[in-house]
Amino acid sequence: MKKFPTYNLNDDFNAKLEKFKSQFIEDGFKLFADEFEKVDSFITYANADKSDRSDHQLRRSEKERYLLELLSFKIYDQLNRDTFNTQKNTLIIMPDCLSIHEYECNKTDGDHGSVCESCHPDCLAAEITELAEKYEIQVLFSKRNLSEQLLYHENQLGETSVIGIACIMMLSAGMRVAEQQNIPARGVLLQNTGCEHWNDEPFASQFSIEQLKSILKEKYGH
Repeated sequence: MKKFPTYNLNDDFNAKLEKFKSQFIEDGFKLFADEFEKVDSFITYANADKSDRSDHQLRRSEKERYLLELLSFKIYDQLNRDTFNTQKNTLIIMPDCLSIHEYECNKTDGDHGSVCESCHPDCLAAEITELAEKYEIQVLFSKRNLSEQLLYHENQLGETSVIGIACIMMLSAGMRVAEQQNIPARGVLLQNTGCEHWNDEPFASQFSIEQLKSILKEKYGH
């Protein structure tokens, strides 16, 4: 009898996997019915949009993909947790859409991530920056080329872990990029999406800073 080092897919595996997938989607849509209340109507609206905007693929993401990305984020966060807590340095990457003045805010531009200058007391970006100062860690706005941004700062800081703050569609993708560079990543989801990808009139996105505080307290003990 052959010995298999990890798994061995039986004849009924595909049927079991199909059942698992169907049950996961059904249960997920029921569980998150309130949170996903507007997703169907937005997808219909996005599919009907015949403009030449470049983000159609993102805006037309299927409802099932929301579930997939949520679960991916949560599993990555769990898998990375212990290693994240052992790394000497921490970097926080936050999105521009957290800024109240996204297009006019005072921030120091950099080739590898802009720095918040705390120009508005009610801005979440400023609140994150203040929290980061408590732990003497660096916080930056994200760059489109996340891989390049992470690599640069890992080279500058040495042993590094990262906390990403992002929407459902971006967070697990960013954690996968970090994984490719052997940087343990944890994350905090935006509670809503205020950026121009989803809104004709963008607004500042929201997120739970308490979740961010919890991650930092777990790592640093205070």
